[in-house]
Amino acid sequence: MRTPSDPYLLEEDHLEEVEKHPLLAWTSIKPGDVVSLQVPGIGDYVGTVESSTNDGLIIWTRDGLNERRLFHFRDCESLRLMS
Repeated sequence: MRTPSDPYLLEEDHLEEVEKHPLLAWTSIKPGDVVSLQVPGIGDYVGTVESSTNDGLIIWTRDGLNERRLFHFRDCESLRLMS
């Protein structure tokens, strides 16, 4: 039986997040893909994926001004592949 402190136990808000952008969609992003992300506190962000971690949970992007940003799977509310 799992306890509430079990890190593998999904919380209700996490289930909603997964519905917004499935982990499979997030981890299938590859360098060169243009993505649109909705990020709390930032709003809509569009950039080109430059690289990602081996597990695919973190991506680095470059925007139109050539600024580099890091995004984690859990930090974004939605994800759209633009190219």
